[in-house]
Amino acid sequence: MADSFLLFDIEQKDQLAEHLLPFFKQAILPRAWEEGDVHFSVDSRVYAYLNDQQTPAVIEAAIEGGWHLAILPHPDSRYAKRGFCAHRNLEKAIQEAELSSPEQVDIVRCNGNILLSSLVIGESFSLLPSAKILDLVERAKLAWHNASKIRQACPQKIIFNTENESKITTAALGVVVVGHVHGSWLARRILPNSHINDGMCHAMIIAPRSIMELLRFFVVSTLGRHYSLPSFLGLIKTKQLEISNGEQLTYQLDGQEQQTESLSVTIDHHVLSLLVGEELPIIDTSSAQKEQIKIERLPAGEAVMEMVAKPLAFVGHAATDEFKDLYQLLRDNATATSAFLTLMALSTLLASVGLFASSAPVIIGAMILAPLMAPIISLSMALARQDPSLLTASATTLCIGMLVSLGFSSFASFIIPMEIVTPEIAARLSPSLLDLGVAVISGIAGAYAHARVDAAKSLAGVAIAVALVPPLAVTGIGIGWVDFHVAWGALLLFLTNLAGIVFAAALTFLALGFAPFTRAKKGLMIAFIGVALVSIPLVFSFIRLSDEAAIMQQLEGKKIGEVVIREVHARALEPVEISVKLMTPTTLTSEKLDTIKQSIESQLQQKVILEAQVIIRR
Repeated sequence: MADSFLLFDIEQKDQLAEHLLPFFKQAILPRAWEEGDVHFSVDSRVYAYLNDQQTPAVIEAAIEGGWHLAILPHPDSRYAKRGFCAHRNLEKAIQEAELSSPEQVDIVRCNGNILLSSLVIGESFSLLPSAKILDLVERAKLAWHNASKIRQACPQKIIFNTENESKITTAALGVVVVGHVHGSWLARRILPNSHINDGMCHAMIIAPRSIMELLRFFVVSTLGRHYSLPSFLGLIKTKQLEISNGEQLTYQLDGQEQQTESLSVTIDHHVLSLLVGEELPIIDTSSAQKEQIKIERLPAGEAVMEMVAKPLAFVGHAATDEFKDLYQLLRDNATATSAFLTLMALSTLLASVGLFASSAPVIIGAMILAPLMAPIISLSMALARQDPSLLTASATTLCIGMLVSLGFSSFASFIIPMEIVTPEIAARLSPSLLDLGVAVISGIAGAYAHARVDAAKSLAGVAIAVALVPPLAVTGIGIGWVDFHVAWGALLLFLTNLAGIVFAAALTFLALGFAPFTRAKKGLMIAFIGVALVSIPLVFSFIRLSDEAAIMQQLEGKKIGEVVIREVHARALEPVEISVKLMTPTTLTSEKLDTIKQSIESQLQQKVILEAQVIIRR
């Protein structure tokens, strides 16, 4: 049986007899470490109690001499403990090493130097290996510490070349390269299939487009037990990796800051015989490991140059070439095609018939059929990105659609011999701030459904919620009747919907990263002014609705003698018009009705016009 040796740091010599040797159950020969002057026979069991500066040289000697090496937790071996998952308790670490069988593991090299734990470029944001599993409070403190560093971080251009000659160029806040992640509570969630003997190195590329993305990640990683890979994190698993940025690259190799023009990360596969502890799992490596690259959501093309050397934006934005499909769709939607005009005419006629018939299902069908939402969303994007050509095309198409709708609804009012304000028509004559709220929410949903393919199926629901064509049809009917009250009330509802959708959709496109705030603020201001203008009459209308609701609440169920007031309806005019049903066991005389009216006026403290339906109930 080969001998066992303890390589110790000469500075820890005083602690040798008291704190080290008593923990060994087997016979051990202590030897002070002196680089280049330590030689043991092949298969010797060597226990290294050394700091991070000494450990790489010991590993080199162990590889060359064929030793079985154990890494013990030295007070100054922070990175060696992380990289080889040494137990924090010295006695426990020695016991595990004495009982373990040697395993062949990999060594990661950076520009020829041994990597104990991690290579870091820029900010690592919690992806570094950790000596322990953090509890919730510790994770929260770490998240707060990371959040405090965001404002100082600037993305830098980084170029990666893998063994299979894949070239990746992106803008990243940081890169963390490790041989495995079994010492990191967070990275282990992100890279579950990473081991010290798999023949691969792993690069985690931290490339958020905005501060919001990072903050969301910190919250989720602090509170969540299981979560999907964050979109801003790229992963490269390969046997060899070249990293550069076209200039001097500053990096930290196991905490030591250095500079170079390029980094070459390589793997020496199964070269070190390691006495592993329980916290470092070893896998069967008989099957070949394949290179893996996950970088689909990282900045590329124009976005790289837009982000490099600039503070991270609060809300990220994408370059034009990264959403060209959406932009092409919006350009197509901004064109007044024959299909658009045909659908506008048909949806308007269908809505007009439904309004005259007071049929909600028919009106809903017209809402779904109408294509007017498409140019409005295009108009929102044009305002957000300040695109003159898209703005002109979408505004022109919108105006043409409005004229077609007004024309066909006016025509319908002539050919349908009914000049009656049906309940469905009346419902569109008095818009309020509530309608503006519906428009704003629908605008957000419409923009999101266009921007996210998986949400596109919700567009029909958006069209039903906001109802653009019915108020336009009522406006046309009012024009056909030459009724200003009907035409203006419905037109105000349409303008409310239009202003709310445009403003909310433009704001949503900004939040989703399709336009920088510096470019979008002018368009948002224009849309906000539109919302403010239509809000003026809506405020008065909302106040009137509130007054009417208060009156109905005061009178509903009120008992005056033997009479009970039911089904109260009020119109806040001068004087107030009130319609009620009076439940009574006997007929009511004129004097009794006057008494009821006076009681109502006394409670409301204002004059009223009373319309009463007497219902005798015995």
